Amino acid sequence: MAKVHTVLLPMQQGDIWRVQIVWPNGSVHYFGSFKSRKEAIRWITTHAWLTKTVSDKLSTNDKDAPTE
Repeated sequence: MAKVHTVLLPMQQGDIWRVQIVWPNGSVHYFGSFKSRKEAIRWITTHAWLTKTVSDKLSTNDKDAPTE
């Protein structure tokens, strides 16, 4: 089964830029009010963790996983 990720995209709406968030269940939300595409992309970059699945997060933290 394919993994489904959250997608973050910069979108221009009139004179402002927003971040379109497409959740794994298909719902779409818009976040923020940025003055430029660059600012929206900067927000996306700092919130890249939103695009990780639970299994991705676990695999990147394996060193922190408890051992038996």
